[in-house]
Amino acid sequence: MHESEREGAGAERASAQACFLIVDDEPEVCNFFSYLLKRKGHRVVAAHSGSQAIDLLKQNRFNVAVVDLKLPDLNGLQVLREIKKSQPSCEVIIITGYSTVKSAVEAIQSGAFDYVEKPFGDIAEMEALLERALNVRAELEKLSRSHEELGFVVGADKKMLSLVAASQKIAKKNITVLIQGETGTGKEVLARYIHSVSHRSDRPFMAFNCGAFTETLLESELFGHEKGSFTGATSRKKGIFEMANKGTLFLDEIDSASPAIQIKLLRVLETGEFLRVGGEEICKVDVRVIAATNADLAARVEENRFREDLFYRLDVASLTIPPLRDRAGDIPTFISYFLDRETVEKGAPAKKFSDEAMALLLEHTWPGNIREVANTVAQAVLLSKGQLIEPGELPERIRPPQKDEMEKEAPAAEPGPPAAAAPPYFSAHSQGEKLYRQLTGFEELLAAGLELKEGFDFNDFQEDLKSWRERVTGQIIEQALELTFGHQSKAAELLKITPRALRYHLEKSRQEKD
Repeated sequence: MHESEREGAGAERASAQACFLIVDDEPEVCNFFSYLLKRKGHRVVAAHSGSQAIDLLKQNRFNVAVVDLKLPDLNGLQVLREIKKSQPSCEVIIITGYSTVKSAVEAIQSGAFDYVEKPFGDIAEMEALLERALNVRAELEKLSRSHEELGFVVGADKKMLSLVAASQKIAKKNITVLIQGETGTGKEVLARYIHSVSHRSDRPFMAFNCGAFTETLLESELFGHEKGSFTGATSRKKGIFEMANKGTLFLDEIDSASPAIQIKLLRVLETGEFLRVGGEEICKVDVRVIAATNADLAARVEENRFREDLFYRLDVASLTIPPLRDRAGDIPTFISYFLDRETVEKGAPAKKFSDEAMALLLEHTWPGNIREVANTVAQAVLLSKGQLIEPGELPERIRPPQKDEMEKEAPAAEPGPPAAAAPPYFSAHSQGEKLYRQLTGFEELLAAGLELKEGFDFNDFQEDLKSWRERVTGQIIEQALELTFGHQSKAAELLKITPRALRYHLEKSRQEKD
């Protein structure tokens, strides 16, 4: 007998000796599972209350427990915790109604294997679920492989693993999901994972940022418009909801939607229907919505800044991604992943961080979370000269303030005339002051390195500065076009320039490339 056959036979023997605990106050449900499982040779013990189930845990060892969330004496979550406390290897499947899906997701994050909704429609599907719970090791290996194939780095943090397990389970259900978390924690990555393991995986995944548009543009982008509905509407245009039909729509920064947009979102979530801007024909779509925010939506509701009915419609299944500082043990995993991505996957020579550089990375608090890790590693790889990335090749925000310490140790200088006010460079940028400080350092390095006595080509230098300026301008325009899906008029509005000026910059950029 081959090894694989012996393993299969062992699994069958383990399955044949399995003992199930059914906890439900409805005798019909207990009878249903008893019939389903006993005809496969399993042992079944039934309890009609939470306290009875807890007593049975002292007398029996169970492989799988099926527990109703609503019991006459205890909450199903309490029974789940008692099972996991006394028999950690026992897998728990939660029975729930649609109205208690939120509690079912909480149960999964507390260690439940899965949940099923009443009434039980597909018996074959139920049998398959019970079999998977019996062979949980194979199920976990399969889940791990799916993460690797999708390039989804999870780490080893228990809270994050529970979160991903919950995501994988709710992905199979056709319900709305709300993902909350700080900027850069990977909300869109999680949304794409949910889509990829759902029954909609072969259909479109559309990502849309609600904070990137004015109210008028947002309505048109979401729901489309009819010809002539406003100035510039020269033809009918489909909105993002229509383009995502049968697939998944990821709405980021949902808290940025205006009250009027929130009303339309509520209607489409409840009925799947909406009107295009300027339209009279009702459009019908089948879209799974995953919304995300870095704001506290519950607090926004309390402040009357977000509709309560829309919040509860979005909050059917809520997932909160912990910030990276709360799972610091995973930081080396992410650093390694992004380092490989920037070198090996791009065909570049392999690199690694020196012990000193790695120590600095591990000490950093990462306010920008995983996105900051990715950007930091990419910048360090770009700046490094050899295979070993040293502390001096890390971005300034990571390095210790050596210059500041030297200034503190130096004797105090004689008071001189007041310094002139800093020129308002980059005042339109959110980090303008920091950029100005870095520019000052660049100017000092530039002036110190000039070899004027040997002659300096001032005209060439001016051309270099001009090329650099055009490159930066082009990058900003590309970002605006990416946010507006290539719509030049909307990109120009974001940049507060005219469409004509935008076309001028694009044409100039094309000419330089040619």
